[in-house]
Amino acid sequence: MSERKSYLQLMSEGFRMLQQSKQTDTTVSLRNWTLSIQHDHEWHVVLRSERVKWIGLPSTTFQIQKDAIQIGDLRIARHTESNDVRLTIDEEWGLENKVVCDNLEWERFVDALKQVKGE
Repeated sequence: MSERKSYLQLMSEGFRMLQQSKQTDTTVSLRNWTLSIQHDHEWHVVLRSERVKWIGLPSTTFQIQKDAIQIGDLRIARHTESNDVRLTIDEEWGLENKVVCDNLEWERFVDALKQVKGE
């Protein structure tokens, strides 16, 4: 009986560790764009907007610069003078969208992405 109990305890521990190791999606939003980002060995991103749901291929690219974000095929660039933020997805057919946001809103978005990335 003690062997069976220890076996069940080991299985329980294993399942608990598996659940803890699973990464949960982190959601970051800018206006009507919602990015769900997950990281295991590579970065996975899902973009949701009013009309589009796009699932990116796993990628090792996740770059955050002052006025640009790059996660795989998805690129978000901000034009500081006009406050235009342009989202571009480089794939076969491509996708482009634009929103306008102020400095504070952009900085909050970038800070949230830095937290996701671990910077």
